[in-house]
Amino acid sequence: MASLGLRFYTVAALVGFGIVWSSGIYLALIGFRGNPADCSSSCLLGAVPEGLGWLLFLVSGYRAFASLFAYPRREKVKRAKSLEIGHGLEEERILEITREILAHRRVAKRLRNVATLAWSDTQRWDWLRFKWQSYRKPSILLVSAGLRGRLELEDWKTYLSWHYLQHKPRQTLYVAQPMLRAMLPLILFIAVAASLTVNIGQYASILFGSIFVPPALLLFVYQFGPSMRKLFLRLDTVAAESLGRMTLFSLFQKIDGLKLPENENAKKRVGWSAHLSPEPNITERMANLQGAFQSRSPNSQVHI
Repeated sequence: MASLGLRFYTVAALVGFGIVWSSGIYLALIGFRGNPADCSSSCLLGAVPEGLGWLLFLVSGYRAFASLFAYPRREKVKRAKSLEIGHGLEEERILEITREILAHRRVAKRLRNVATLAWSDTQRWDWLRFKWQSYRKPSILLVSAGLRGRLELEDWKTYLSWHYLQHKPRQTLYVAQPMLRAMLPLILFIAVAASLTVNIGQYASILFGSIFVPPALLLFVYQFGPSMRKLFLRLDTVAAESLGRMTLFSLFQKIDGLKLPENENAKKRVGWSAHLSPEPNITERMANLQGAFQSRSPNSQVHI
């Protein structure tokens, strides 16, 4: 039923987008510039459907987006909004590693001096963040409760290093290429529209924008999820070069073996839900590293 709802709302959003697109072209052809006082009976034939199209697109698009990230729910995840402050040896070692890593980075003093760790039931395993307390108090490091007591010290070193290597990656152009390619058509169309405004006139620019910018925007939205996944996977590849080829792969393999509910849910995404999701699942992360190893060492094999 959830998959059916996703398809229905996605199709409805596309229909609304088509109505907005065609109405925009019609209004551009009759020369309507957007001033309601200039709207005649002929422009009402385009303005009314455009308003209804926007309503259909926004409502259905929101419901499709909500259905996209709510499906599947075969593995129920407990999301109690609570934090548990840790006071044990594991927490002390994690904080020590974090302070050591942050000592070599340009971050606020309240982050470098972090002295408290809290386990969060609402946080994904691949997220790591700080909770601000006040200007005078060090922030609290928030870590996924699903990892508590399940990783060795060396695993935590790899995990924390991998996280912070993503914030300031090497080979920035290589990492950003997927998003740059996704944005290129939209940027080109906007540049052409601006050029038409300067060289021909505003009417030509409005007509061009009404015809070509909406499909370019739709193409960007369609490519956004896959491009973001490629960006994250490239971050993993670059991080693996610094941490060691097998080190990061072994960490992912161990986390996959924990059978965390968010990982099991992500693996079950199919169709549009899988295509549009901006984050790779743990299986895709391991397969990406495996492919990177094999491309550089054809005779080597990594078993998942």
